[in-house]
Amino acid sequence: MHNFTGTVYLQDEPDAVLDAKVVVDLNRILIRAGEAEIGSWPHADVAIEKKPDGIHLAADGEVLVLELENGGFFLDLMGVNEHQPTRGIRSRRKKPVLMPEPPPPPAEGSRSSYVGDDSKATSFTDLRSKAAESYGDDTKLHNWLAIGLGVALAFVLIGAALSWGAARLMDPGSFPVARVLAGFGALAGLVGLYLAFFDRQRVNGSAVAIAAGAVVLGITYFYARAAHLKTGFMLTVVGGVGLVVAGAIGLSDYGAGVRDYDED
Repeated sequence: MHNFTGTVYLQDEPDAVLDAKVVVDLNRILIRAGEAEIGSWPHADVAIEKKPDGIHLAADGEVLVLELENGGFFLDLMGVNEHQPTRGIRSRRKKPVLMPEPPPPPAEGSRSSYVGDDSKATSFTDLRSKAAESYGDDTKLHNWLAIGLGVALAFVLIGAALSWGAARLMDPGSFPVARVLAGFGALAGLVGLYLAFFDRQRVNGSAVAIAAGAVVLGITYFYARAAHLKTGFMLTVVGGVGLVVAGAIGLSDYGAGVRDYDED
């Protein structure tokens, strides 16, 4: 049994690249992405070619493109002559080893319970979703949550810029440190929005937004003890609450937006 690591994507969808592990045993080829199994096929059911963009593996009517560490050894193991064109059919130096009867157990790490030719690998399209779910943090924040988070950030920034009254966290008449700290909290929330929506790190971005909102609320709480509240302060409070609410929803399953490949 030999293990190879690298990346895999569907030839027709080159943007949907997944980290992959390829297991080759005496009888089958198994490809996994995260905790999800993309497919498990007998050697005789796949066609392998070396192309300029990677190793092409054709199975079940689809072509997967593999970029593997030690890919030359993989090709040699599968009996592929990478220096000669194969015209869509794998060129082999020896006849593929057929599965004995009864078939052996699946390769290590495989979820398949295949039996001879009755096995049918799950399509790559279906498995991409399962593989993506195994990473847990590859989705972006839902559009309406991102809008709510942006509005909350605007409230905090505008509120920090407006007057909070004569009270100060320190000595009367000193620098308005509370407003400055609230402004920094808004900037941290902006980072959270970028991570959660634009960088597709929903969990990390939502956690940053919650932390930023908690800081803003803490500042306003201590300020409220001595302040005569005005419009700017109230806007900041509303914005801080919005950060926490939007971030908390973003951490839940309701915060997941549509993945790029789901839109196709």
